[in-house]
Amino acid sequence: MYISRKKNKLPQVAFVATCLMGGLTLPSVVMADAGLSLAEAVKMTLELSPTRFIQQQNVTSAKAGVSIQEGAFNFTPSAGASIGQTSMPFHSVMYYAMANGPGGVAKTSPVTDTSGNVINAVTGYGPGADTPYHYQDTDTAMFHTEISKLFEQGVSASIGLVNTRSIQKNLSTVSRPNANASSVNLNVNVPLLKNSGTTSAAGRLNAARKQQEASIEDYKFFLTYLANNAIGAYWDYRLAIDSLHIREESRDRVMRITDQVNQFVSDPNPKKEAQLREQLAQVIYTAEGARANKNRAVIDYQQFMQQAGTNYAFTLGVEPNKYTSLGQPAEEIPDAIIPASFDQNGFRDAWRKAAVANRMDLHAAQLRQEAADFIVKKAERDLNAQVDVNVNLGYQGLDEGNKFDNFMDSYGSNVNGLNWSTGVEVRYPIGNQVARGVYDSSKANYRQAELSVYQKTREIDAAVDVNAGYVERYVQAISKAELATKEYKTALAAWKKTPLNDPSAILGMLQTEAVFTESTLAVLNIRTEYAKLVADIRFKTGTLGKTGSTPEDYTISFNEVSQLPR
Repeated sequence: MYISRKKNKLPQVAFVATCLMGGLTLPSVVMADAGLSLAEAVKMTLELSPTRFIQQQNVTSAKAGVSIQEGAFNFTPSAGASIGQTSMPFHSVMYYAMANGPGGVAKTSPVTDTSGNVINAVTGYGPGADTPYHYQDTDTAMFHTEISKLFEQGVSASIGLVNTRSIQKNLSTVSRPNANASSVNLNVNVPLLKNSGTTSAAGRLNAARKQQEASIEDYKFFLTYLANNAIGAYWDYRLAIDSLHIREESRDRVMRITDQVNQFVSDPNPKKEAQLREQLAQVIYTAEGARANKNRAVIDYQQFMQQAGTNYAFTLGVEPNKYTSLGQPAEEIPDAIIPASFDQNGFRDAWRKAAVANRMDLHAAQLRQEAADFIVKKAERDLNAQVDVNVNLGYQGLDEGNKFDNFMDSYGSNVNGLNWSTGVEVRYPIGNQVARGVYDSSKANYRQAELSVYQKTREIDAAVDVNAGYVERYVQAISKAELATKEYKTALAAWKKTPLNDPSAILGMLQTEAVFTESTLAVLNIRTEYAKLVADIRFKTGTLGKTGSTPEDYTISFNEVSQLPR
């Protein structure tokens, strides 16, 4: 059963605090005379806090990590062209021909053949001996293009085209036209053990994707952290303002009492006034001391309010030169719905379950454990030997001629059949130390991630236990504190009816006023701490606000800062 202490002055409607990540437009700071609602304070924090942008870079970095790993599986085209020259020496050859037989300059001499006939022999160089030179020079122009891809299953494939034109510089272009040779080749490599399958080939990519998911969960959790901090700073500042007001009212009450005492002892007859002052000396000095203490307390609380205001502005993320212009909290500390009784064990167990189900930082830790598991499985597969099956298919074409068309037409000219080859390659380093070291390291990283999940769960359990204890304490304390305040207020009113000529009445009035003031401040402190505690329990159970389709779509309702999660 829940009881409401008095009508809540906060509007019980849902409010939205949206954080615009892309194309951020910084809001103008609400001026001090306008005041700032809790919704505006949370919204401003999510928009301005520099720490949010720092956390946001972790998401950007994780996204880049995925892009890096995906790059290994992109189609990779390549192309190039080159020119060159070769110079090949010839052996001297002899052939039989007429004295001025075919090809260039030749030297003749009588030679007797095997049958004893004398003929004219020509000594020359090279095939067909149509060049008088000792070297054959060849100019070569080559163009090649290729596209390759590694698939996530570990299979890699490439297809390449090569086109070459050879120009025999020392030969007659009539008898030896330019040669235009082309080849088309398809190569497929299939790993059977190491680097095979998505476990090995795509292990790091899958881990990077999990890391990206984890960074997003961390970012969403950080938004709730900022919201919780903003709520706490908001209520602390409101507490400082209200506490100063209570101190000022207390000072004014004591001043009225001391003024009345001074009026009472004042008399036109100096002897009578001196006699009264002597009779009420203890009361007068006590009243004056109380008055001085009240003035000092007001000064102290003015400093306290200034410090709370600075922390409030800092938490909201505004620039230092705008601290003093930031609007004060416009909402009053809520008379939150405090349960009349509290089943600590029941709530604690429910909150633990809620935290395990909803805490985004715990989800992030679990995702990082999954990412580490991908790396372990990849490293375990890569302990095997590298056994690859390679298949190559292709064909070659040739078209002789000096025109550019001959260069391009060579892909389909004089094609006789397919060229093919296949084979198996095995590679295994002695000791395999690199692979074993990577495996051991990945197992250690996985163990760390596993322990991080365990430690995060323990932290959640401990935080829930502590907060459950606080709730029980506040439930027990609030009714007693409110009752004490009510009784002291009644007593103070009764003392005011007592004649001022009774010293004990004046002293009693001052003492009652002091404990009434402290009791009023105690009630205010309890309500402030309880309001902060409700938000903190929501935060630690993962029920403070919710995100939509994007992390920036973050909303908080009034119930989440005024009522405990059930």
